[in-house]
Amino acid sequence: GKTLRHDKSTLDMILDAGYPAEKHEITTEDCYQLTLHRIPGEGKVIFLQHGLIDSSATWVLAGPDHGGLAFRLAEQGYDVWLGNYRGNVYSRSHCTLNPDQDQEFWEFSWDEMAHYDLPASLNYVLSTTGEEKMFYVGHSMGSTTYLVMNSLNNSWADRVELATFFAPVAYVDHMASPLAYLSPFAWAVDWIAEHLGLGEFALSDWLTNLLASLACSEDSWLESVCENVIFIICGYDQQQMNETMLPTIVQHLPAGTSTYTVLQYVQEVNLKDFVGFDWGSEEKNMAHHGTAQPPRYHLEDVNTQIALFWGDNDWLAQPEDLMKIVVECQDYIYLNHQVEWEGWNHLDFMYAVDVDKYVNQPFLEMLSNFQSK
Repeated sequence: GKTLRHDKSTLDMILDAGYPAEKHEITTEDCYQLTLHRIPGEGKVIFLQHGLIDSSATWVLAGPDHGGLAFRLAEQGYDVWLGNYRGNVYSRSHCTLNPDQDQEFWEFSWDEMAHYDLPASLNYVLSTTGEEKMFYVGHSMGSTTYLVMNSLNNSWADRVELATFFAPVAYVDHMASPLAYLSPFAWAVDWIAEHLGLGEFALSDWLTNLLASLACSEDSWLESVCENVIFIICGYDQQQMNETMLPTIVQHLPAGTSTYTVLQYVQEVNLKDFVGFDWGSEEKNMAHHGTAQPPRYHLEDVNTQIALFWGDNDWLAQPEDLMKIVVECQDYIYLNHQVEWEGWNHLDFMYAVDVDKYVNQPFLEMLSNFQSK
């Protein structure tokens, strides 16, 4: 069959689809330089934030005909903005540090994304568009970081009318991903340095093979899936896998992050709590958090209206852990939607064959109902 493999940039994929595209560069308070992508529209502003080891490409990869959410929103006239967190392929730069030479560039976790990247991105969008309010969509870590940001600053509820979380991740006590196997080593710096690196996240061949053997025990897994760290971490839903798109997906994933960003979830498996990253010493914790111990994040302090979309086969967002979000944020839950497909997993929200039917259409309907209420 015809293969669709390519590694085009987000900008080019938007232009290829016949839409106008913009690239905006912003600098965070701690000097990381991030790129935002935009499909300008006359309608309301909506901001889409990717998940773990991903990039803005995730919202356009499926293309305009197969359910790329950015295109579905653009069709309806929304002003669509796409974020990129520090360390990914579009946000690999800094005022002074060089990501290829300075390990210090990579000394961040999703705490920093919530403290610096997300507020800077959203504030930039509001000031650039002159709008007072926006809609937000976060996939995976894009939901984690919003929950942290809003729990620490309640004024976001005035600026974000509705935050929708696909595969929301806060607590990971029940994580079914092979990542959980790393939890005994979450504080073992030498082991981590050898097998994950202390800079940009990359598994050693040994660890890739080990995790793949745990994840890929079934013969039904395609070889290209088994070799890709993203599927090894997030799981795989064979029936919803768009095989013609797979070569392109694996070209774009993993899109780059720091080892610590991944490790923060692994630490949480151990701690059974929603907490900041433990840098291993009081001195380092002070530098990152301003406290000797990592802070606890309090979901009960979240006050934005939220909508949850989740699947029953999500290795990173297990129903038992999702229930904690539901309970702790109960006063602000606008919609709690389980995807009506048995086996729906973490990446299906982006790439499933039937993503339009099971996610995009219910999501777009909810947005329009929300605005007519």
